[in-house]
Amino acid sequence: MMLSGVLVAAELVGSSGFRAETGKWTTLSLESYGARWSPASDRAASAVEPTELLLTGVLLPFARPCLLGGWVLDVDGVPIHVGASPPDAPLPRPGQRVEVRGPVGVADDYVVDEVQRALQRRTAREWLVRRIVRHRPFTAGGVRRIRPEVVPSIRHTADTSSYLIDLRAP
Repeated sequence: MMLSGVLVAAELVGSSGFRAETGKWTTLSLESYGARWSPASDRAASAVEPTELLLTGVLLPFARPCLLGGWVLDVDGVPIHVGASPPDAPLPRPGQRVEVRGPVGVADDYVVDEVQRALQRRTAREWLVRRIVRHRPFTAGGVRRIRPEVVPSIRHTADTSSYLIDLRAP
């Protein structure tokens, strides 16, 4: 499985100490937020926004209540916490095969701990980092903008850079 454009938020790099290097293996858990879901079908997938991924999998039941809410989608053996859906949207049923459209990011430690506690299984997986794109913030004409640049590693910087990483499962 390959995932492109997985977000590494600036907070993960600054306060949680997340690091990664192109061409190296890293262990991480994933989450999707602001996601939309629908029952999976055999039809061709519809288009997604450039900042979204389309994931198809099966809903895993929590063994205990999850204080963060949401649910977990198993995509080819990779559990991904889906943290937010529209407030009035019904949740999928455990075991239901669904498609999720939304941004995917590296989960912070507190999310990993709570989801693993509720799920009663490990969510972290090994991934090969294929590419890293730093989103360096700058201001031009009074407007905050982002300048993307391919970099060899994720490291703490003086600014609030976030990153997009391309990952491949073993």
